[in-house]
Amino acid sequence: MNKPNIAVLAGGYSGEYDISIQSAAEILEHIDTSRFSPIIVILESEESWWVVHSDGRRSNIDKSNFTWLNSSGDTQTFDVAFIMIHGTPGEDGLLQKYFENLNIPFTTGSSDSVSTTFNKYLTNNKLRKEGLLVAKSYLIEKGNLLGQDELNNILQLIPPPCFVKPNHGGSSLGVSKVLTKDDILPSIHHAFKTGTPSVLIESLLTGKEFSVGVVPGDDSSPIAMPITEIISENEFFDYEAKYEGASQEITPAEISPELADKIQLNALQAYESLNCRGMVRVDFIVVEENRPAILEINSVPGFTRMSLLPQQLAHAGINVKDLLSRIIESSIAN
Repeated sequence: MNKPNIAVLAGGYSGEYDISIQSAAEILEHIDTSRFSPIIVILESEESWWVVHSDGRRSNIDKSNFTWLNSSGDTQTFDVAFIMIHGTPGEDGLLQKYFENLNIPFTTGSSDSVSTTFNKYLTNNKLRKEGLLVAKSYLIEKGNLLGQDELNNILQLIPPPCFVKPNHGGSSLGVSKVLTKDDILPSIHHAFKTGTPSVLIESLLTGKEFSVGVVPGDDSSPIAMPITEIISENEFFDYEAKYEGASQEITPAEISPELADKIQLNALQAYESLNCRGMVRVDFIVVEENRPAILEINSVPGFTRMSLLPQQLAHAGINVKDLLSRIIESSIAN
């Protein structure tokens, strides 16, 4: 019996390209090759998708049906797409819609679910309706010249200190902590430089930062991982803190069982209310010492050796190879 071909998708069209390549390399290393045939697929641009062979050769992907030709000229297909592209097109729903149209199983939530979690403003509104705590937020669309009256309204609703961030995106790219009203316009321009179609201004929540992964359990129902406390050497958990070692990460977090339960239950509630699937990471800040507020939902969380989720899996005693098999199998079942 032939083993299913698993396309491990990496790269993408955003500033998170390099992180995605590293994440996909870890996935590729841990997929059970006695059961599956993993093949790395690089997306460098909308026009440039290719398979990377073990000897380094490349074969172009036919985007009309997601196939490729082997060295004998035979058409090869994929049975599952393991999406490890952070940012666009892996976390904004574009790839998910593509695979839905081709009827190829994939390892994340649906295009609707993923496009929602990629839109921080929509996510905040949905979570707020679920009774979960999130920051106040104000959305600015690209092309809005932001007159003085609107700027004054923003400053009244969300006075500095506050955060300005791309509404779409991850890895804390383009995020600024705004301390004075004079900093707000430059921070908005900085966020738009990431290519986001809209920018979010968020109220500052102060407290300790935590992160928790949610993954499929043995019966495929979601389970929450041990919690990581993040102590950033920078003003907040930015790109440098996440990927260049400028933070201290404590797993499991040294917090009370009651607070840990709250964080994990909130993470599971967010996962289910947003129809997430596969591996997800939920970032929190705990305000007033015991009220977890959700900062962000990552539908394709980092999986590099520096990333939080692999640390949490290790502390939970979850074998990565087994988890990846479970994710692949559940995507086929769906």
